[in-house]
Formats: sequence, C-alpha cells, structure tokens
Amino acid sequence: MKKLFHILFTVLFLAACLVPGLGLTLLGPASPGGNETAVPAPALTRPDGSFNVEFLSDAANWFSRSFGFRQELITLDAGLKVGLFRTSPQSLVALGEGDWLYYAETLDDYTGADVLSDRQAYCIARNLRLAQDYAQSQGAEFAFTIAPNKASVYPEHLSLPPAEVEYVSPAVEALRQQEVNYADLFGPLRSVEGEDLYFTLDSHWTNRGAALGHDVLLKALGLPAGNAFDKSGGYQPVHRGDLHEMLYPASSRLDQEFVFDPPLAFTYARPIRDVDDLRIETTSAAENGPLLMFRDSFGNALHSLMAESFSSARFSRAVPYDMGQIGELGAEYVVVEIVERNLPLLADGPFLMLAQELEESPWEGESIPIEDLKLEEVGSVKTESSGQYRKVTATIGIACDTDSPVYLVTFSGTASTTLPLTFWEAQPTCLSEKATSCTAYFPAETQLERGFYMAFRKDGQWRMARTEEADVLSGEEG
Repeated sequence: MKKLFHILFTVLFLAACLVPGLGLTLLGPASPGGNETAVPAPALTRPDGSFNVEFLSDAANWFSRSFGFRQELITLDAGLKVGLFRTSPQSLVALGEGDWLYYAETLDDYTGADVLSDRQAYCIARNLRLAQDYAQSQGAEFAFTIAPNKASVYPEHLSLPPAEVEYVSPAVEALRQQEVNYADLFGPLRSVEGEDLYFTLDSHWTNRGAALGHDVLLKALGLPAGNAFDKSGGYQPVHRGDLHEMLYPASSRLDQEFVFDPPLAFTYARPIRDVDDLRIETTSAAENGPLLMFRDSFGNALHSLMAESFSSARFSRAVPYDMGQIGELGAEYVVVEIVERNLPLLADGPFLMLAQELEESPWEGESIPIEDLKLEEVGSVKTESSGQYRKVTATIGIACDTDSPVYLVTFSGTASTTLPLTFWEAQPTCLSEKATSCTAYFPAETQLERGFYMAFRKDGQWRMARTEEADVLSGEEG
C-alpha cells in the first residue's frame, strides 16, 4: 500500500511538471499578464550571424514567462495568498481594506518614507516657471497640475499612518514662490462625498475623477468654467483594473467605470492604437484654440475630456517635453500633467526648449570682480546632439543654496573685472544634494569651441566654477 502511494505520488508529480510544457506545446506561449511585456523566443544566432552564447539563459527566461497555464497558476497562487494570509504576492500591489488595491510604490510617499527635498522642490518649480515663461513668450497660456496618488485621496482604506508633512507640500510651496500657474486637484477630489472618483482595483481615477480635473484645468487656463463633472451617464462594469490584473492576470473581473451618455464629442485626427499612445491628436467643434498637453497615464481618461473642449489638441507622453511643438501647432494653451509619485522627474531638466539668453547679469549689473566669483573646484560638462538641439549638461561637486538658479556663462577679454559677455539660465537639476547641476539646450548648429562657467549662489553669495572640458559653447578669444 505504501509502495502504491509512492508510485501514485510520483506519477501525479511528474504529470504536474509536464502540464506547463504540454500547455506551451499545445496552446502556444502564454500571453503577458498585468504590466509584463512579452519575452522573445530564444535564438541560436545573434543578428550578426554569430553564435548566441546566452542561448540557454535566454531559453530559460523565455520558458519561465511563456509556459502553459502560467496566468491561471499565478491567479490561483495570488488567490490563495490573499485569501488565506492577506498577503500580496505581487510586490507592486498593496492590499487595502475590502477589495481596495493600491500601487505599492506610492505608499512611501504617503507615509513619509520618501520625501521631496527642498532642492528637488525648487528645481521642479523653477523648471516649470521657465517652461511657463517660454509658453507665454510664444503667446500661449500655461497651466500645471498634479494628479494625486490614490492613497492621497482615499487613505481611509489603508492601515498606515500618514506622513506629518504631505509629499507634495514642498513642491506646492515652491510653485507658489515661483508664481507657476498651478491647478490644485487635491482639494477638489477630496471634497467629493458619496462617490469614489478612483477605481477600487486600479491605481487611476475614473472618468468622473478626470472630469473634475478637466473642469479645474479649464478654470486655471482662464476659460469659461468647464461642466464635464455635470455630464450625464452612469457606472458600468467595463474597466479592467491594472492592479487587479497584476495580481490575478487570468481573472475576468471588471471595475466600475463611468460611461458618458451621450458620448464625448471629438474626433481623432489620426488613428490611435490605444490611449497609452505616445502622441494623440484630436479635433472638435469647440471654440477654444489649439491645446498642447504633456501627460502621463492619468491622461488616458483626461485626454478625451480635454479633446472635446479645444478645437484641436495634441497629447504627448514623450519625455523630455518638447516645447517646440507650441510653434508647430500654433498652440494657444499648454498644460503639463504629472502624477504625484513622478514629481522628481521634473527636477531632471524635463523640458526640451532653447535656453534663454538673459538681457542683464543675474546679479543685476553689480560690478563683481571675477576673482570674487570663481571657485577653485572645477566642474564637468557634457555635450550631445538631441534632435534639433545641442544638449549641454554641467555639474560641480559643490552644493549651491537650496533656492539658487544655475546659469551658464561665457566671457570675452582677460581683465579680472570683465563682466559676463553672454549668460543663459539653465534648467536646474537635482542629481545629488551634494552637487550643483543643470541642463540646457542650444541650437544644433551651435559651435562648441571654448569653455564657460557655471554661476550659482552659495551661502547667499554668487559663485562661479569653470567646466573642465573645452567642448563647450563658443565665444570670443580671450
């Protein structure tokens, strides 16, 4: 009897081991689940015809992501762990009360484990102010908004203590100081009672949440009050939640989404594959002029509402944000939308636009001898082509003041009292709290032949540091 049991166990074990392989053979590779991407089948040779020495590891990786019934087995495993142990087997998904799911990477923002430094906040706000100035110089109105993390609007379904200071607070204060036209969505979204404006099984807002965002943005742009939040329609189980799909890729459960009735009135000017496309263009019968909107995944729901409100619109997910499109489109309105958790990206030179040459010294024409400005430390510079631009990045291992802008400066002459000949304000970046860094874009045809200085404030005083490479902006011979 014992021997029979062992035989039966062995047979069942071998059968279980064969199921994934048989499923792969009979049904083909399993489709990617959740936020996964497909893994290409292994090849014996490389594109150049040489033998692929990584073939076995490629094959193992491919099989682990493609074996038969993979999504069903992942779903079964998740169901057992969530049901029995109240534990999420997916590192990107955090369990809330009831059926509520949260994007795990946003919880550190909520609890204060992640914070925006004062320098990050300044760089974010200053870069947006430079973008706003650029848009206005092109005759366009500008507005910036932050799509709140789900936990920032609906924390009551989490058993976690909130941070003493909200994650966005430093950035919002810096935006106020820089006089950026900021459209606040946190207050309006939190003020709605009796209705959830974010999905239960997804990290994003519903069409109703996006409608409220639309109305706030139109007001910030100085346009007649939007009425998207008052549009008729009803909730239907038609949305596949991204978080739920990560946990249960084989599940057919759908989340409730608000469906407008009648549908929104606009037309896609070019065919789209889906709402995640890098570029979407639309037209409508609206009287408001052309819109250029830089957006992320929260724009999936928002873009159709904005499309209905502007005669034409382009929605771009490409980074860096190409401000040159303002002139190309004749855009009269520019909007930048980003989700709360991605705010640090705006402290990394996010805008593709020409650095503006200043008309006067950043120290307002004060005669400051060069020897009083220079530092002994030498910075580094890197130049590279970026489409129609020449990108210049510079850094020095000295921390400037938290609220200091950064300028790139060239000189003519050799006298110690010679003032800067030419200076441009760069986009400040925050690569390290112990360094000062920046990014600037110049016309692609710019000749890069001689050195320049970085100018910034340290301890309330202006300082300058020469870059160590000669491969920089041209100027007159000294």
